[in-house]
Amino acid sequence: MKKGTDEILYQAEAQYKDLLLRKSFGLRILETVVFIVGMLLASAVFNSQTLVFKISAFVIAFAVVGLAPFVYKVVLRPRYTLTKSHLVISISGKERSFPLNEVEAIIEGRHMYRLSGKREALMVSRDFLAHLNERIFLFQRKNKRR
Repeated sequence: MKKGTDEILYQAEAQYKDLLLRKSFGLRILETVVFIVGMLLASAVFNSQTLVFKISAFVIAFAVVGLAPFVYKVVLRPRYTLTKSHLVISISGKERSFPLNEVEAIIEGRHMYRLSGKREALMVSRDFLAHLNERIFLFQRKNKRR
C-alpha cells in the first residue's frame, strides 16, 4: 500500500543498535542455530581442551551476535513508516500496511506489538516507537469520541 509523502508523519530505517536489541523471536532462533552449527564445526576441527578452540568459540559468538545486525540490515533492509492512519513496514522489499486501530503495544515501553492480531517485534528506534505510541493513543482517543 503506497502512501503519499504528504501523509507521512515519521519514517525510520533500522540502525545497528535497533537490530541488535530488538530482534524478532525467529531471528534469535536463527542466531542460536548458527552459533550451535559453528560450535559443532569448531569442535570437529579442534580439541575442546585447546586454546584455539576457546578462541574460536569467542570468535563464533562475536560473529553471530556482533555481525548479524549488519547482515540483517543488508538483507532485510527494514524500513518503518508512520502515516496518519497506518503503520507501513517494509522488510526485504515486501511492504505491509496496518491500520492504527489494529496496532497495539503488547508491553508498554517495549518493541513488541500486536499487528492485526499477530505478535511482532518492531526493529526500530525508541524515537519511532514513541511517535507510534503517541499516534495510536491519539487514534484511539479520536475513535472513542465517535
